[in-house]
Amino acid sequence: MAWWTRRRYGPAAGLVAAALCAFDPNLMAHGRYVTTDFPVTAFFFFACVLWVEYLEAASVRRLLAAAAAIGLALITKFSAVLLIPSLTILYAACWIRRPKDFPVRRAAIAAGTVVATVVVMVMVVYWPETLRCWRTNVPQLSTLVVRGNPTGEILFYLGRWLHLPAHAYLFGLNAVAQHNAGGHSSYLMGIRSETGWWYYFPVVFAVKSTMAALGAAVLLLTAGLWQAWRREWISPMALGLGLPPLLYFVVSMTSGINIGMRHILPVYPFLYVGAAAWLATRENWRPAVFAMVALGALQIGECARITPDYLAFFNELAGGPGRGPEYLVDSNIDWGQDVKKLGLWLDAHAGNRRARVFYFGNAQMRYYGIDEMGFPEPTDEKGWAEIDEFCVANVTPLNGVYVPLNALAGLRMREPVAKIGWSMYVYDLRKPKPVPPPR
Repeated sequence: MAWWTRRRYGPAAGLVAAALCAFDPNLMAHGRYVTTDFPVTAFFFFACVLWVEYLEAASVRRLLAAAAAIGLALITKFSAVLLIPSLTILYAACWIRRPKDFPVRRAAIAAGTVVATVVVMVMVVYWPETLRCWRTNVPQLSTLVVRGNPTGEILFYLGRWLHLPAHAYLFGLNAVAQHNAGGHSSYLMGIRSETGWWYYFPVVFAVKSTMAALGAAVLLLTAGLWQAWRREWISPMALGLGLPPLLYFVVSMTSGINIGMRHILPVYPFLYVGAAAWLATRENWRPAVFAMVALGALQIGECARITPDYLAFFNELAGGPGRGPEYLVDSNIDWGQDVKKLGLWLDAHAGNRRARVFYFGNAQMRYYGIDEMGFPEPTDEKGWAEIDEFCVANVTPLNGVYVPLNALAGLRMREPVAKIGWSMYVYDLRKPKPVPPPR
């Protein structure tokens, strides 16, 4: 990020953009987990900016670089298909301004190169599946695809016209689209839903973004409105930094899968680079220097405040991580990441690693030396009365997400004695020990 921004807008912009990205708690949180969210964030950004560089000045090297970045994004996560409308609109915008530089031949070459590159990369990354489709009689994609959503309809007609096999990549894309259309168990501000809310991601952006990110958003929005009011042309790169994240965010608001801010993570690099670039190019505006320093310092300060519990970050306007569950749970706070910390806490406060744990995650407790016991049924009053251990519950099931609301009612009526990493709440249900009579 620093390299690309410095190359385009100078060292000051590169330094500020790098600082904002490197010290964003949300990017740091997901950069440490083995998931697709962080890689697609990087690939999505470079796919857009490298595509714009190709549109600015056509060359084989630039086209191949853009095609490779697009391919990396598409094979990393299915949501990267949102690149397709963004890149198409960017091409059309440049064609409208300079029609002589964008003949039909150039469009055909660009589209063919991108499609060929993506197809080859998918075939290689999914090589065992590709061999299966070649060597065995695989059903046609059109016979298995689930229709009823835009992606399903496109896959159906493409599969029928091109006689495509039910390759795992194409079938996976259809499965994600079907899941998105059907919805997912979600939580927002104390309310639970199976279909989500259109305003879920605006709320997520408001409470999970750092104050520096919110400031950068306000800055860019104001600059964009001012430029529109003055009817000034927007450069292709400015359009490339503004249109894709905006379209990505708006389409995300239609999603039925509302489980975490990680699904809008690709928005942030555009936001940071855009703000750094805009400020760095205001050479005659002295407050720009102070604004860049303030944004960087604010970002570093917010990161230091939440270290090392980056996933649980909530900004000061939302009340910080302590009030996070009032707004969001699931992967916004809780992804089962604090098992090691739980073991250390039990060592320090219980003298052993024995506890009742209601865990939201896939880690094996015994691997970390924790002697995990289950909880009684919600209606088992005798069982709850006999508990004589520390009880631990992750904040997601504690708020009735993915489990019956009454499953942990016996804990919700109590105050936790500790919040480990802000994701695991500890309750002390130990019985008082009898005091031996004096001798």
